[in-house]
Amino acid sequence: MQSAVQNCVTCPVRGPHCFCNLSPATVQELQTIGSRVRLRPGETVLREDSMADRVYVVCRGKIKLTASSADGKLLIVRIAGPGDVLGLTSLLNNVRHKVTAETLEICDLKAIGRADFLAFMESSRDVGRSAAVSIAWEYEGMLLTARRLATSSSAAGKLATALLDWGRMDGAGGESLEFRMPLTHEELGSMAGLSRETVTRLLGKFRREGLVELDGERMVLPAPAKMESLYC
Repeated sequence: MQSAVQNCVTCPVRGPHCFCNLSPATVQELQTIGSRVRLRPGETVLREDSMADRVYVVCRGKIKLTASSADGKLLIVRIAGPGDVLGLTSLLNNVRHKVTAETLEICDLKAIGRADFLAFMESSRDVGRSAAVSIAWEYEGMLLTARRLATSSSAAGKLATALLDWGRMDGAGGESLEFRMPLTHEELGSMAGLSRETVTRLLGKFRREGLVELDGERMVLPAPAKMESLYC
């Protein structure tokens, strides 16, 4: 874990679902609390069943959140990105984390201890509102995962929905979706509730049908509406 140079005041990460969508005065206060860290791909931010003693504001990069079953299988329940806050629900409820968070790429985060964060919340109505929005957005992500696993009638539908959800994660729309896909086939299977072999077979099928283009970690969905109509 390395220190990172970040400035909350000049950071461009904002938006309706972003925790940092705060008034200028509150952003100035956010700048003065917590510590800044930079993590390499594959590093653990927080671990399932550990006690929540701080929150992490994601400034840059994507982080996968996984939950484990009794038999040790992992399910990717959400992908967090810039503006998300990790560990917020567990910290506010003073309970153990229900998920493990692991970086998918180089990530910059701001770590804020429990006491400092609670004081920050009490200092401004902005912070309480942003915390509520962050929790609601996290809940929405969990619902998307539940819908993907419970309502898709086929393996192709589950994978197609997972790819479309990922492509639209940053609010992108339009006739095609282009994004970086750092997940392995096994991790994509964990996200969609499928085996690695099934993911590999279905990606090949989608490519033959012209629904997916792959070039290393670059993925393009040229016709998301067609993919949705066929499989979702």
